[in-house]
Order: sequence, then C-alpha cells, then structure tokens
Amino acid sequence: MPNSVLPKGKKLLRIRPRGFCAGVVRAVDIVQLAVEAYGPPVYVHHEIVHNRYVVEQLRRRGAIFVESVEDVPIGAVLIFSAHGVPPTVREEAHLRKLRVIDATCPLVTKVHLEALRFAREGRTIILIGHKDHQEIVGTSGEAPEQTVVVDSVEAVNRLVVDDPTRLAYLTQTTLSLYDTNEIVIRLRERFPQIAGPASDGPVLAWGLLGPPTEAQSALLHQVARFELHNARIPVTLVLQSVRRSSARGVTATTPAAPAGRRRPAGRLWRDEPSPRGTLPARAGAHSRGRRSR
Repeated sequence: MPNSVLPKGKKLLRIRPRGFCAGVVRAVDIVQLAVEAYGPPVYVHHEIVHNRYVVEQLRRRGAIFVESVEDVPIGAVLIFSAHGVPPTVREEAHLRKLRVIDATCPLVTKVHLEALRFAREGRTIILIGHKDHQEIVGTSGEAPEQTVVVDSVEAVNRLVVDDPTRLAYLTQTTLSLYDTNEIVIRLRERFPQIAGPASDGPVLAWGLLGPPTEAQSALLHQVARFELHNARIPVTLVLQSVRRSSARGVTATTPAAPAGRRRPAGRLWRDEPSPRGTLPARAGAHSRGRRSR
C-alpha cells in the first residue's frame, strides 16, 4: 500500500507471514547451520518438512535425506527432523557412532515425555493421529506395547481395552484442535476417566488485528470456550483496534481442576487505541491452527 493512501501520521506495519510452525523453522535453521559448521554432506532422518521447495533448497546446500539410519555412513552427521524419532532410531544412531543433532520440535518432545509418563503410570495410551505419519511413528515408539493409534470416531467406537480406568490420550501436534475435537469428545464419552495432556503447555494466543465488530468479538469468545473445554490448556486473547469507539474487551476463561469447570481469567484486553503512529495490518480472519510439518 503506497504511503499516499494512508491516514496522515500513520504508517503501515506489514506482518511477516510464516508458512511453517516454529518447530519446522527451527529444524530448517539447524540443518543450514550444520552444513555450514561440518560441511556437506549432512544427513537428515526423513524430510525436514513436507515442502518440496524447502527440501530441494537444502539438498542443493548439501543435505541428504534418508529414511533409514543404515543409509548413513558410520561416523557421519545425522539430524533428526522436527517430527521426532522413536528410541530404536536413537539406539541405531549410537551403534553406528553417528554425530547426532536433534532438531525435534519441542512440542513433539513434550508429547514424547507425556507418553513416557503415562506408560510409567501403567496406562494404555490412545494416540490420535495418522498411523504412518513420522510423528506418530516416533511417539508410539516410546511405549509400543501400550499405545493404540486412532484416527476417527469410528476407530474409537471399535476400541477394546483391558482397563477402561487406566487410559490416557495424546494427539499428533500437526493436527489442529478442530481435527481432533470429535475424537476426543467420543473418547471421553466412552471412557470418562481417561487422562489427557498436561495443561501446563504453551499458551494459545488468538489475535485479531483491525477494528473488531461485535460479531467478531463474540466469535473469539466462542473459539476460546471451545479451546478451553476440549484442549484443557490456557488461552490468551489479544484484541487490537485502531478506533477506541469500536473496541470491545473480551473475557476469557480457563479450566479449573479437578471437576473440569471453568473459572474467569479476568479481562485480558481493555478499550485502548493502537500505539500512536501505527496502523495494524489485517493478517487473516480465520486460522484453524494446523501446522505444516
């Protein structure tokens, strides 16, 4: 947008778009830094991201993508992709004396640790995701004898478990909450005592840039209630407006243990104009939270 069409004294701040989640950006950076530090070739276990353009760029820089540790020469540099790997792959890499760099997404690592915790508690883990996806392969590998993968409500209906009171569920991080919502609801209907992911994870930040209307504010509140009820995680709402007169605050709620009731989290945003001299740019009205990995 040319400056001539902006209101006097205002400047447009364009938001940098991001096509990948932070975990993938981190992993791509790690591959690039490894090539610079060790020189080509650098081996990567599985393609770092499901994006042909990025993968080809890394190949040209000296990255070689492999599906098996056996394809990596003894003593070479091996990077685990953002999807994570099962413990068996780590052991294979150790036996081949590979110099391992772990680029697993921190959120995926968190799911792995929760799988280990549930396994130690003697629970059967219901893992929601796509059976052949690399992330699911890695997570289920933490406790293969105690993990069942489901990808639909129908799969939940067919579940047969030894002890319905000793269950836990986890989800593939690349699936949005909307993708898993119906499956989680059905799991809780069939198995009311099922445990879920810890609620001390990352905070979801929902942002709306531009003057919000009453309908938009209501939609944000509805989305917050959906996320809180189904994800059991804290949510932060950020509402930013250019005009004081059109602004409306939003009150969010957070889950309350142990009964699952909600409690007010307080007003998270107040009627305040945007910072002087700036004009927020609209960055998209809707996002389902899917991550590209």
